[in-house]
Amino acid sequence: MHGKTMTKAILPICTFLFLAASTQAQSTSGQPVRLGIKAAPNLAWVKSDTKELEGDGMKFGFLFGLMSDFRLGSDNYALSTGLFMNVTGANMQSRSFDGVDGNGNTVKVDQPLAFSYKYQFVEVPITIKLKTNEIGYMTYFGTLGFGSAYNVSAKGDEYSFNDSQGIEREEDANVLKEMAVFRASLIVGAGLEYNIAGNTSIMAGINYNNSFTDVFDKSEMLGVEQHGKLHYLELNFGVFF
Repeated sequence: MHGKTMTKAILPICTFLFLAASTQAQSTSGQPVRLGIKAAPNLAWVKSDTKELEGDGMKFGFLFGLMSDFRLGSDNYALSTGLFMNVTGANMQSRSFDGVDGNGNTVKVDQPLAFSYKYQFVEVPITIKLKTNEIGYMTYFGTLGFGSAYNVSAKGDEYSFNDSQGIEREEDANVLKEMAVFRASLIVGAGLEYNIAGNTSIMAGINYNNSFTDVFDKSEMLGVEQHGKLHYLELNFGVFF
């Protein structure tokens, strides 16, 4: 793993550990910290901010990792966070546009070009969780907060002009340097927990993750800059211990 990639992976881990230590120090009663594991299939899409490009449907992804709740004075309120690996992606397609070849000449591109991207993010969400009192063995909750994600891997399609063959496509090229390092987002969600025994509960829910930031950085499509925001909807399944 290269130095820059290692740094991007370590930063969210340090953030998570700092939150865990500081919040636990503030908790003096009840069960101060709940830890668990979570898996979440997701559907992701890109909203393009480039007129020459448009989103081309959804792409399946998968998130997994450690989740934690830190009690905030009452069993009805918690700071919810975690440390996750999110393997996701996006599909895009070009409209008719004027490209620029290697010699600086303008070339009309009428054929639609398909782009498929695969990302790996290390994510640390920070949300406030509001919980009901236990009803039977069931507890319902809502979450609202922010997500921070660090791009550690990116592969995708790249196109180039070839004088003899026209437009060439390279699949699964390493495009990490063309993507933004950091992704910030708003997280809204809801779900339920079912208590099995003692502190052990199973959890299910749904989250909408709405990006604030451009997923691209210094990325071009045959001379045309690419811009867009990556959003996704996820189904959460987990166990608290």
